[in-house]
Amino acid sequence: MKTVFDRLITFQLDYPKRVLTIIAVITVAAMGAASRVQFDFTIENLFPENDPEVDAYFEFREEFEREDDLISLAYDAGDPFSRENLLSTRMLTEAFSNIEGISEVTSLTNVELFEPGEDLVMAAVYKTLPVSQDSLDLLKRRIMSSQLLTDNLVSSDGKTAAFILELDDDVNNHKGREDIIKAMGVIAASTDWKWYEAGIPVLRTRYVQYMLDDYSRFFVPITIVLFGILFLLFRTLRGVLLPFSAVIIADFWSLGIMGALGLTINIVTYIVPTLVLIIGVADSIHILTKFHEELIKGYDKREAIRRTVQKIGSAIMLTSVTTAVGFLSLVSTNITMIREFGAIVAVAVIFAFIVSITFIPAMLMILKMPSEARLQRVTRSFRHRFLQWVVSVNNRRQTPIVIVSLLLVLTFIFYAMKVDPHSSLMEDLTSGNRLYDDMTFMEERMGSVFPFEVIVTASSDEGPLEDGIKAPKTLHEIAKLQDKLSSFPEIGKIISAVNYLKEMNQAFHAGDTAFYAIPASREMVAQYIFLQEEQFETLANFDYSSTRLAGRIADVDSRRAQEIADEVMLWCAKNLPPSLDVKLTGTTLMALKINQYLVINLVVSFLIAFGVIFVSMLVLFRSVKLAAISMIPNFIPLLFMAGVMGFFHIKLRPTTAMTFAIAFGIAVDDTIHYLARFRQELFAQGGHYRKANEFTLLTTGKAIISTSLILSAGFLIMVSSNFLPSRDFGFLSAVTMLGALLGDLFFLPAVLTLVKPKIPHFRRSRSEE
Repeated sequence: MKTVFDRLITFQLDYPKRVLTIIAVITVAAMGAASRVQFDFTIENLFPENDPEVDAYFEFREEFEREDDLISLAYDAGDPFSRENLLSTRMLTEAFSNIEGISEVTSLTNVELFEPGEDLVMAAVYKTLPVSQDSLDLLKRRIMSSQLLTDNLVSSDGKTAAFILELDDDVNNHKGREDIIKAMGVIAASTDWKWYEAGIPVLRTRYVQYMLDDYSRFFVPITIVLFGILFLLFRTLRGVLLPFSAVIIADFWSLGIMGALGLTINIVTYIVPTLVLIIGVADSIHILTKFHEELIKGYDKREAIRRTVQKIGSAIMLTSVTTAVGFLSLVSTNITMIREFGAIVAVAVIFAFIVSITFIPAMLMILKMPSEARLQRVTRSFRHRFLQWVVSVNNRRQTPIVIVSLLLVLTFIFYAMKVDPHSSLMEDLTSGNRLYDDMTFMEERMGSVFPFEVIVTASSDEGPLEDGIKAPKTLHEIAKLQDKLSSFPEIGKIISAVNYLKEMNQAFHAGDTAFYAIPASREMVAQYIFLQEEQFETLANFDYSSTRLAGRIADVDSRRAQEIADEVMLWCAKNLPPSLDVKLTGTTLMALKINQYLVINLVVSFLIAFGVIFVSMLVLFRSVKLAAISMIPNFIPLLFMAGVMGFFHIKLRPTTAMTFAIAFGIAVDDTIHYLARFRQELFAQGGHYRKANEFTLLTTGKAIISTSLILSAGFLIMVSSNFLPSRDFGFLSAVTMLGALLGDLFFLPAVLTLVKPKIPHFRRSRSEE
């Protein structure tokens, strides 16, 4: 390692302009590649690979149709059945139909029902708009009596109605949905009605918009805050511009790699540039702090740069590697998006190290020396006075510090046990958010809003039974299942082949309500289906061995969803014949499953990162005891974060679970810097642990405080978000950084002094002189 850094230092000192030229050429090339990076917010990239339930979901979509392509646009306009409102509805139906990418629009004025009579013809209820109120009331009663339409196209109280817009498959992506929702908004704004959006396409689009809005909102404030803190720390313009230039270059290199490899910016990787900005600046702070320290000792600029890179180059490299490991642990997940995110941030962290260790020393060689007065202000700042107080506390209160720390750990564990690992789809939003308010309105007026699918397959010993669902006996069993599903208060409207066959049977018998029942014979069922085969194309598969029950479910959390699924499957096992196979699927269940899957995988990833970083510490310090001690001040902040989650009732969701792995990878950096300097000082002070801690705190402690403040301030900016995942991520990350800072400044020195771990006395390198 000494040889590598010696050669690097010599080249930088002798040829700083060449170094900068090389960096500039690489950056220009990276910018060219970065321009090819595409955006891809396809939600399916979050689905785990080789998962039976995911495979079943895609099989359902192939056999039937997508259930995530419907937008429900409800409106509050007084009486939706008034002639004036029906006229407006007719015009709006045509306007919505003209939006590019909309395949079909259903509304009160074009919805079709079965005409009474043996022909079983479907016709629009409002062929023309009646003038008399009696005629209007008659048609209203006809719509309100249809089980297919109430709580679907119109609320059960008849006060709220909706347009149902179906999207073409080729526009059911973020850009296509965004354009459609924008066009819908323009049309809706032409009226004085109150509008409410719902449906999976709306949910996905709004979520992505919130994430991107957060990114654009926070990048500038984070930049300003970091500028301000850097200026307070270094009191020079170079102390601000050099770190920022380094991380911006690293950002371009990272985006360039993404462009070169054909990777996309998605709903996870969109945060990479901001993360690199926050994380990458830490390397620069350590370099500049050490450089100023060497100048104060009286070394000239060239020698100060040489000693800076020699003394902390290895430590910075190791901290970058451990941070990268924290992110690379995410590669162990079975989800493409998360794997790409972990890999890209890990590469970006290494890029930040490479740029910092080359660009900053080269720039320092070219720039003028800071004045003596400015150096004194930097080194004798509030950090120095604060660290003197920290030293005095550590010298006098080692045992109390450890005892208090252990008591805090017990408190953190108590609250950590209260963390709820189950989440719902809408709890990332709060009242006042349009999506939340609209979906809540729809759930109150129209019932549950999230799609919920049940697939029933009739089979024999040879496999799926062709035309099996046409048997009246089978249909009665399906009706029993539908009744069972409807008994759950969380499950709303369910539409199935049973509903259509009952409506058709009633219409066939001149509209007599006594015949709202399943046809008595297989032949009659087959005849009804033959006459309206188009209606059954989305309700049954090609050979009529399977049928779907298309339902809607409330915004339940993953625990309740699993309880419902378990109860349904248990009921089916007890009450349905073995010849009927039942599967639960749909976008909602898949989304909740992904949440749970992500949490489990991210926890596993964190444990992997913990183990790898422990091994790295063991290799670095060649002491099991010291490696174990080094992990404690980083494990405590994670317990602290878990305790904070329990205290503030923050649920364990994918975003909060990801924070553990990320925060651990970042927090361990300062511990490595502390221990690396402590090892040098321990040799320099002849094995005197207290003095070694004192000198380490007064030197490396400055950079540790600076980086912790930078990271915490950057993350705390995100707390102002209206989007709960961003807010929780920022808050918990900042809490962890501050917890790690306290652990490094108090707990770690106290334990080192009390335990006095032996550090193998291998040959001292020049970097330890």
